[in-house]
Amino acid sequence: MLLDDVEAAHRAQDPPSWPAPDDDPRDEDYGVFADPGRFRMIIDRCRAWARVLEERGWADVTRGRMGEEDWLITLRPRREGALALRLQGAAWIFPDGRAPMVEVLVGEIRSRVGVHPDCACDACDWGSAAFIDSLDQDIFSVVDGSFRIIRKDGMRWTETSFGAGGTATRETVREVHGVSWADHWESRTPFSVARRDLPPWPPAGFDDGP
Repeated sequence: MLLDDVEAAHRAQDPPSWPAPDDDPRDEDYGVFADPGRFRMIIDRCRAWARVLEERGWADVTRGRMGEEDWLITLRPRREGALALRLQGAAWIFPDGRAPMVEVLVGEIRSRVGVHPDCACDACDWGSAAFIDSLDQDIFSVVDGSFRIIRKDGMRWTETSFGAGGTATRETVREVHGVSWADHWESRTPFSVARRDLPPWPPAGFDDGP
């Protein structure tokens, strides 16, 4: 299984891991983090994906600037019609430290898929497994061929088999959709949310007085 191979390659690097907190966040947990260095497990996970996809012969991988924060992994699938991935390192910066993060970009126009972790402060800590799952879903969706960006009714929609979301935009949206990276691979079905499927907003009576 693809994800089993990624998990094995990840564990071989002895990455940091920690459980989800038992308690709700406190006000003083926002904007600080106790151990920012543990987020290097995000870098380890990206390296694991690159190794597995390269060993399977699905992608040509270029690794550059492999520092703690300033690093880059480019994966170009060998199958025609598949979307390239760019995993670009950066850091969350807080007064008491810096935490590694990765920006996942797709296609030649480098459309953003996601940022992981989306926040690194102690209040937003859901445990290492949650951060890994979120990153895996973004990368897997592109490799699987079930990631797409579309424009409909003035909205930019991002759709994967794990969910969908949209934002209003006046900018030109270039639609993005590729095939799976592997031959004879059946892609999952993206979760489609179109404006016609949503309840009207604002709802009837929203502006009515008391």
